[in-house]
Amino acid sequence: MTASASRPGLVNAFKVSCHVTTLFVILQAVLAGLFISGEELDAKDQHEVMADVIFLAVAVQLVLAFLVRGWGQFRLMYWVAALLVLSVAQIGLGYASEDNTFPEAVHIPLGVFIFGLALVISTLAVLEDRSRGPTA
Repeated sequence: MTASASRPGLVNAFKVSCHVTTLFVILQAVLAGLFISGEELDAKDQHEVMADVIFLAVAVQLVLAFLVRGWGQFRLMYWVAALLVLSVAQIGLGYASEDNTFPEAVHIPLGVFIFGLALVISTLAVLEDRSRGPTA
């Protein structure tokens, strides 16, 4: 019996956390679009708060990934760890872009990359669970 088979609740919690994180990243992009377009100036403050929410969501996702299988057995956890590091870098670039345009030039494409990585992690979490087959 695999570690994930003995912990179906943790596996489901991990998958849900992956999907929720991806939805948060999409919402983050919508908030960015609202304040960049000038439609909603308060969206910049909401964008800042959502950055912290995403950081916490990814941190929870990393803890759940560890609890599901541990460091050595779950390669997907390393992708989640990379997402956490990129999220921290993204937050730093967001604050730095208030005074300079270069960080903003990196901040926007990094946000697109973070969305892609979150989507890949979310997809792989479902596929990894399916590839393990039914539990006895």
